[in-house]
Amino acid sequence: MLNTQLKLHREFLLAHVEGQKLFAMLTLTPSQEATQARPQLDVAFVVDTSGSMYEVVTKPTKRTGQTMQVDGKTYEVVEGARSKIELVVESLKNIFNSGLLMEDDRIALIKFDDRAKVLLPFTPAKDKKALLDAAGLLTKFSGGTHMGAGMKEAAALLEKESGSRRMILLSDGQTFDEAVCQSAAEFYVKNRIPVTTVGVGDDVNTDLLLDLTNRTQGQAFDVVPDNQNPQPPSVRASDLPKSLLGDIKQAAAQVITNVELSVRTVKDVELTRVTRVSPTQTEVDLRTSPFPLGNIEAGQGSIFILEFTLPARIPARVRLAQIGLTYLVPGKQFRGELPPMDVVAEFTSDETRAGVIAPEVMQWVQQRNIEMLVAQATKEAQQNPQQAQKTLELARSMTQRLGNNNMTQALDRALEELNTSKTISLGTAKTLRIGAKTQTIQSGQNLPSDEEIRRITGA
Repeated sequence: MLNTQLKLHREFLLAHVEGQKLFAMLTLTPSQEATQARPQLDVAFVVDTSGSMYEVVTKPTKRTGQTMQVDGKTYEVVEGARSKIELVVESLKNIFNSGLLMEDDRIALIKFDDRAKVLLPFTPAKDKKALLDAAGLLTKFSGGTHMGAGMKEAAALLEKESGSRRMILLSDGQTFDEAVCQSAAEFYVKNRIPVTTVGVGDDVNTDLLLDLTNRTQGQAFDVVPDNQNPQPPSVRASDLPKSLLGDIKQAAAQVITNVELSVRTVKDVELTRVTRVSPTQTEVDLRTSPFPLGNIEAGQGSIFILEFTLPARIPARVRLAQIGLTYLVPGKQFRGELPPMDVVAEFTSDETRAGVIAPEVMQWVQQRNIEMLVAQATKEAQQNPQQAQKTLELARSMTQRLGNNNMTQALDRALEELNTSKTISLGTAKTLRIGAKTQTIQSGQNLPSDEEIRRITGA
């Protein structure tokens, strides 16, 4: 029920050379039988109800000149505008009324501020009134931000569920219990539950949210107030309802779940990195064995890049590693295991043969490296703006050649900001980092030359 394809970036490697890289593209797509087996969804929404969630993030139609105090902060009273919490409530009600949920899908709702509370335990989607009433309760709370407490409450509920499980976390600030968040994250990693994070505004703990999505093979959203005129990869606050609806639609399409990868290498061959590069980009946690690859969506499938570091070898055709995969098809109540796949390459003294590179594989390696350059540039901007500019320009040239227009535009905005202010703001850095994970290429057009690939990637 899971179709696989394995392709190497080079079929021939130079003999007697230490430390060469070998990139293997692993493509996973559900079979037609699996595609038709839509799983039951078990989705826990964990929502920040702290005082800052009452900040207005869409444009008002009328200003009243009045102010109000919430948790020690002063907010302007306006008409026709919506706050963060109002948009969250609207998003949830849109999902519950959308017709996208099947009657036996199950929804839970947890709020967190100073304390966490279950507003709705897992309830069938057919009980629409209970779901809508629970969403309406979210505006009744206020306080600080203790996200870890909310994650723990959701974990306790998800532990008892048996469908295709998912947690969607919405927050707009720095949490006071990051250690609790890290501890709670272990449950989601161990139980292969994807976490979608929705960070609203510039004050979110981006490192923490991206760590959660990386470790669980989830997805990150960057939501920006409308008055900042955001462009992709950021999501306008007023578009949050549509974005969350899209995430649920994607969850319903993930007909293959709990994909796990086992890799056995021969002596001195090292698996150094595994990255999901499509449909979004996340690093696979190599500290957990077998390695969690997450869920696979019908139609689109997923692509992973496995990076191996090789020892020197004499001319010969050799097996370097063996790959195994297991997975679930919850809609069929089926657990599958694929026959082992061999990673085989030939070491040669012929430099011409060793110089042939598969562009189809290297486009994804290039895409993966954009994230590395973005992280490097945001650090360099604090001490060496000139070097940061060079790094961003290199990343931009890569996105141009790969046809990744959204990331090209985001990098253009960052370069303009760097030229003007000699730094990169926290908001721009956050947008770039999340964009590098969510704005991936969709085709193999406009590829760089083989020589450029070797120079940038060390391949």
